[in-house]
Amino acid sequence: MSGLCMSLAPNVFGEGDDHRVVALTDRSAPDGRLLEAAEFCPAEAIAISSLATGETVEGTG
Repeated sequence: MSGLCMSLAPNVFGEGDDHRVVALTDRSAPDGRLLEAAEFCPAEAIAISSLATGETVEGTG
């Protein structure tokens, strides 16, 4: 676990019981910090999709 996403978007990501990073919610407004967390995730494990279209936001995932 790098924890980078938790430090960039603590309102969206937290630590699970197994000490892995988990999403606290599956729906969030794509503010700058959330987009930054997705862009810089070292495992490239974060993808943000538009609720309206289902398309992945460019630069994530």
